[in-house]
Amino acid sequence: MSSEEMLYAQGAKIWVPHAEQVWESATLEESYRKGAGFLKICTESGSLKEVKLKADGSDLPPLRNPAILVGQNDLTTLSYLHEPGVLHNLRVRFCERQIIYTYCGIILVAINPYAEMPLYGPSIIRAYRGHAMGDLEPHIFALAEEAYTKLERENCNLSIIVSGESGAGKTVSAKYAMRYFAAVGGSESETQVERKVLASSPIMEAFGNAKTTRNDNSSRFGKFTKLLFRNQMGVMYLQGATMHTYLLEKSRVVYQAQGERNYHIFYQLCAARSKYPELVLDHQDKFQFLNMGGAPEIERVSDADQFNETVQAMTVLGFSIQQIADIVKILAGILHLGNIQVSKKFTEGSEEEDSDSCDIFHNDIHLQITGDLLRVSAEDLRRWLLMRKIESVNEYVLIPNSIEAAQAARDALAKHIYAKLFQYIVGVLNKSLNNGSKQCSFIGVLDIYGFETFEVNSFEQFCINYANEKLQQQFNQHVFKLEQEEYLKEGITWTMIDFYDNQPCIDLIESRLGVLDLLDEECRMPKGSDESWAGKLIGKCSKFPHFEKPRFGTTSFFIKHFSDTVEYDVNGFLEKNRDTVSKELTQVLSESNMSLVKQVMTLEEIDTLSVDTAKSSTLGGRVVISAGRKQVVPSKQHRKTVGSQFQESLASLISTLHATTPHYVRCIKPNDEKIAFKWETAKIIQQLRACGVLETVRISAAGFPSRWLYPDFYMRYQLLVYRSKLDKNDMKQSCQNIVMKWIQDEDKYRFGNTQIFFRAGQVAFLEQVRANLRKKYITIVQSVVRRFIYRRRFLRLQMVINGIQRHARGFLARQRVQKMREARAGLILSKYARGWLCRRRYLRLRHSISGIQTYARGMMARSKFHAMRDHYRAVQIQRFVRGALARRAYQKRRRNIIICQAAIRRFLARRKFKRMKAEAKTIKHIENKYMGLENKIISMQQRIDELNRDNSNLKHKTSEISVLKMKLELKKTLEGEFKNVKAACQDKDRLIEALNKQLEAERDEKMQLLEENGHAQEEWLSQKQTWRLENEELRRQIDEIIEMAKNAEVSQRNQEDRLLAEIDNRELNEAYQRAIKDKEVIENENYTLKEELSRLTAGSFSLHGRKASNASSQNEDDVGYASAKNTLDINRPPDLLSKNYSYDSTSMVVKLRAILEEEKQKHKNLQEQYIKLASRHKPTEDSFRPACCVAGRGP
Repeated sequence: MSSEEMLYAQGAKIWVPHAEQVWESATLEESYRKGAGFLKICTESGSLKEVKLKADGSDLPPLRNPAILVGQNDLTTLSYLHEPGVLHNLRVRFCERQIIYTYCGIILVAINPYAEMPLYGPSIIRAYRGHAMGDLEPHIFALAEEAYTKLERENCNLSIIVSGESGAGKTVSAKYAMRYFAAVGGSESETQVERKVLASSPIMEAFGNAKTTRNDNSSRFGKFTKLLFRNQMGVMYLQGATMHTYLLEKSRVVYQAQGERNYHIFYQLCAARSKYPELVLDHQDKFQFLNMGGAPEIERVSDADQFNETVQAMTVLGFSIQQIADIVKILAGILHLGNIQVSKKFTEGSEEEDSDSCDIFHNDIHLQITGDLLRVSAEDLRRWLLMRKIESVNEYVLIPNSIEAAQAARDALAKHIYAKLFQYIVGVLNKSLNNGSKQCSFIGVLDIYGFETFEVNSFEQFCINYANEKLQQQFNQHVFKLEQEEYLKEGITWTMIDFYDNQPCIDLIESRLGVLDLLDEECRMPKGSDESWAGKLIGKCSKFPHFEKPRFGTTSFFIKHFSDTVEYDVNGFLEKNRDTVSKELTQVLSESNMSLVKQVMTLEEIDTLSVDTAKSSTLGGRVVISAGRKQVVPSKQHRKTVGSQFQESLASLISTLHATTPHYVRCIKPNDEKIAFKWETAKIIQQLRACGVLETVRISAAGFPSRWLYPDFYMRYQLLVYRSKLDKNDMKQSCQNIVMKWIQDEDKYRFGNTQIFFRAGQVAFLEQVRANLRKKYITIVQSVVRRFIYRRRFLRLQMVINGIQRHARGFLARQRVQKMREARAGLILSKYARGWLCRRRYLRLRHSISGIQTYARGMMARSKFHAMRDHYRAVQIQRFVRGALARRAYQKRRRNIIICQAAIRRFLARRKFKRMKAEAKTIKHIENKYMGLENKIISMQQRIDELNRDNSNLKHKTSEISVLKMKLELKKTLEGEFKNVKAACQDKDRLIEALNKQLEAERDEKMQLLEENGHAQEEWLSQKQTWRLENEELRRQIDEIIEMAKNAEVSQRNQEDRLLAEIDNRELNEAYQRAIKDKEVIENENYTLKEELSRLTAGSFSLHGRKASNASSQNEDDVGYASAKNTLDINRPPDLLSKNYSYDSTSMVVKLRAILEEEKQKHKNLQEQYIKLASRHKPTEDSFRPACCVAGRGP
């Protein structure tokens, strides 16, 4: 029977592929026979399947490891080193035992539990101190202790490389490793150094970490921290530290994907905005750079508390209060810079949009705040955001920016400021952590991004994956080297192990005419673009086996990395590689009045690690770091691109790692939902392939992965041979006898100096043989032991049964007699008990029924009463509610009807108004309005002729005007008399009021008061008669005045008719028209005055002034005459013009107008006097009271 047939026997456990779980456990239903074409299996879910096989059996499914090896803390100790075995071992440890650390050779595999684990306290540090790796359970502290012990023992440089994808726990693992070094390397006199080293973590997390869709605290930069130690009397003490950073993700400052955040420090600053009112900050959702991701909060994390911790850490590391204040001002300035609004600009004199330029309002509040916070000129900042300068040999040209270009310039400036600030903070940390004293050795902790692949992969993912390719190559070389060193140490023969070499992929990226070289070349082209670069890639790199071009389009390309094939989108590659920012904008910031801004903007991008390496010299095993000099600033033409800088930094990092003894920590992310101890097989297997764990397993499996010490192998497998071939004094020979008996192929094992090396699967074969022998021997022993046990049990049982039967028969007889006696006594007792119970039950039942009926009747009566009361109240409420509803409906309907009526009336009025307005504009209306104007004009021409003839008569009328003045004086006298009469009336009214009061007080004086009142009434009637006569006389005089005015009007009209035929002067015509208008107004007013006087003489005291409607109608007539004047002027014959006659007529009309104006003023004064007089004689209630009293007393 071959080894395959023995291993694949019926009941053997195997692994078969599964669509969702990747691998599924199964059991063989039939034993395997050589040459069989299939295997019958039963899966773990219970389904029966057949697995097809090749004839030679080369594709047999992998076997499961023995139960004794499941859950091992080192994956390389598994008998079957394959993918499903590694995966199952990790799952058992993580899910069932909740152990997050596992060794895989020199690798420590750490699975993120997404839960707080009590594994990092001071007691745990003390427990791992002084123990070798493997003595205790796998732990990050065990790896750190191994490195620290090697540092003390060999005085050499070491490194710990922590890798994994975002959210796998790299930052936490690196932090705990540094905590262990700070704890074991500290002393009572150097606690400040330990405190500073630990305080650097919250600062770097605040400024360099951000929330992503995969991790709430993802490091967006690579960090290599050197912990510097010095040897003091054989003990390594922590002296200080230096920090080197790589490829900060600057694009996150201005853009975040959905569900992600910007760097933590911005949200911390917004949460603590009450402490800095001068920053004019608001909630993070108000800032453009912070609200893109839509996820401003992190569960169970307080940004305000984190900010306090960050400020406290900065204080510990030597940041002054002024430095911290300036740093938060710069951060706030970046936020306000992102809120500067770039708007459209329109062409001057039109509303056409200018697409080639844009505008920023001068009063933009965020522009002013940014200038105030950064202490720069807001106007200069605005100018260079809107413009860009193109320099030639002897001159430069200013070109306006479009909206997109201005926004890009703004974003580039924000990224540049933050990158410089980050570089400055790292420099301050290094200065504080490294006190400048000489160190002996260092332990480097590398926390770098893991392999990344997203739906859209850009320049950042390309650099990250390039770095992982280099680190994977270094890791493969180191693992292969350790494996061969182990074989040499044990003195066994070995052949070259073939392992995956990713040098072709690295050549594709960094060789001449590779991806980076073509990218730098395209960046140097004046009109280089992403599309042209992609075309060059497809043309130049197609020869590389790890390069693939897309099937459709030229905007992407594929690279076959060691873990997966990644598609990269070329959009933005050139811009990110150039990393350009406006020289003028940086100059504006360099001229800031804030010293920190000046200092930050003058920093140069220097690879601190390569400078450290170049300036360090090795003296007797000690590394001495010399003082650095300032590098020469490269010109604009020779400025290095981001890709070339990253390539040089990566090369110096790999050189540093090669010069150290590396230790590897591979962090695994178990699920994307961040659920504690949730296992997603597909995701984990992809990470195991990407981080090199399976490659380590494959290299180990290619050699001799299973290794046993001779004593351990002897103790376990000594039963596989006869005792005669075993010798406790020579365990090596005994082990050789065991192995050579059961494994015939000598290539399956090797005997080393202290260990036995087995190929993959041989230990499992020995375990199967051992299990079969144990089963055989155990079966024989069990048969003998069972016979003895069962015979002794039978004898004891027989003796016990006989005794039990004897005692049981006596007991049963006594029980029967006792039952008979108890039955008779019970019958008697039950008779009396039943009667008593029945009587008591009847009395209780009757009492209960009576009580229930009483309470039921009362409850029914109360229910009926409550129902009647509620019905009455409901009726009343309904009555009031119906009334209120009816009134409300009536009011609502009445209001709606009124609104409808008003709307209809308004509609009809508007329609009538529009119709009248339209009629007023028609020619017929104008003809009707001005009908007879021509006749009037002719008649007025004749009247002007007569007026010229009677001009002398007008002079005579002037004397008559003096007479009118005298009459006006008489009228004034009459007005005075009116005043006296009114005063007398008022005295009489007061007297009447006093008499009325006396009438109420003294009844016996009533007759006397009535007589006096009668005399007063007679006097009033007589006075009234006198006033009527005077009014008649005044009316007669006014009639005479009116008659004279009419005569003057006739004469004036005749004279006007004569003058109109001879005068064509426009000014004379206008003056004449105004004179005619004023005359007509005086005539109407005199007529009105006449009417009022006539009403006054008739005894009526209700005086009315002239209505405005009369004046308006008169004005309309006058306007009509004035409009007719133009027609007259046009049609006047030219032979009527005479200059001398025009001059005389003009002077005459002017004099006439002066006289009319004077008469108009006098008439106005007369009217005012008349109104005053009428208001004084207006009858009141008091004037009618005496008459009423007399009338009421007469009968």
